[in-house]
Amino acid sequence: MEKETIISKLEKGRAEFAYRCVEKAIEIFKDNSKKQKEYKSHTRKIPTMILSNGLGQTLAFIKAKSEKGNAYDLIYSQLTEYMKSAHTVRIQMPKEKNDFVEWVISCDSSKYRYITQEILAFLNWLRRFAEGLIEGEEE
Repeated sequence: MEKETIISKLEKGRAEFAYRCVEKAIEIFKDNSKKQKEYKSHTRKIPTMILSNGLGQTLAFIKAKSEKGNAYDLIYSQLTEYMKSAHTVRIQMPKEKNDFVEWVISCDSSKYRYITQEILAFLNWLRRFAEGLIEGEEE
């Protein structure tokens, strides 16, 4: 048997975490298909926003659009939880930090680039599972 590589362990961890996040979104929005579709739509759009505007600006936008119980709020909290989890190897958000965007913009440029890559890799899995598990499109 081949040993599992570090890369495959990272991808597996990201995938597992993303799958649980989408399941949680479906559960939270179980009685509101519109919010499920919004969640799915946002998971598609956010990576493009990061590539166009940068991680800090995108997180600031998501935080500004977050209202208690909406899809942006859930995605922001899921991104924060992910960066605090053991699935991120080279850098983790300190447990005592509460504001993700504040932590990201305070990092030096090499950490900022790594966090951006990690978030984009995680969002790739989140988007895939949202597309597979949530039916329909946002109107």
